Amino acid sequence: MNTTIKLLTIADGFGDSIAVPAWYPNYIKWPEIIKLMTRGVELTNLSRYGAGNEYIIQCLRNNLTTVDIVLIQWAIPNRLDLILSHSPEYTEFWNQQINNDPVYNNNVVQLNNNRVWITSGSAATGVREYHKKFIGHQQHQLRSQLYVEYATLMLAQLQHGFLLTHNSEYLRETVSNIANWYWHDQFCGMSEFRHQSKYGDLELGLAQPIPLVHFDFIRQFIQPYFDLPWRSEKEIQAVEIILYRKYKESIKNKPI
Repeated sequence: MNTTIKLLTIADGFGDSIAVPAWYPNYIKWPEIIKLMTRGVELTNLSRYGAGNEYIIQCLRNNLTTVDIVLIQWAIPNRLDLILSHSPEYTEFWNQQINNDPVYNNNVVQLNNNRVWITSGSAATGVREYHKKFIGHQQHQLRSQLYVEYATLMLAQLQHGFLLTHNSEYLRETVSNIANWYWHDQFCGMSEFRHQSKYGDLELGLAQPIPLVHFDFIRQFIQPYFDLPWRSEKEIQAVEIILYRKYKESIKNKPI
């Protein structure tokens, strides 16, 4: 009798297939590519474009009860995941910040009982002031170190893996055991892996690597180490062919 494997994935836009160029509609990211490469996997992908590590750790804490394997791709540290629970005086201020944001105005999500505005690199005055005046880069890094340590404790009894979006050398100060970390080099991210990938010459200069680079990363650093019901080699090669075909089709639509 076949058993369904419940896979939980959490990341920022590196794992969110909504955050893609309009001219590349099949720009799927690594969680969905893993789904294509496996059978009998029930995927819960909570990745969200612009997410910070505070959002990621809350998603993990709220969704641990019914999963078998967890993959987390930590974001860069200096982001604001703002819980919208202010006094009336400041509620209107933040509503204006959100409504006037050309990129993140639709990036309010429900996280348990909280509404959270995921702001990432928002140019809103309030967000820029937060980063400039109140929470510096060092404090963001310290918070992320604590989130990683907390996640490590929560996942001690589960098969899990940690990935990075970008190089995060500051984590060397807190990560002593790298057994559950997956990368092409220590504390290096998928963004930098694009230069090592066999598909690196196809890159388009976008924020996230193209799907073929995601696929290459999975083949090298996820598939050999995770006990997922992977498809046959022939079927996985077919996935690679499909991703390449979608890449070629989208290039035709790319604005000059």
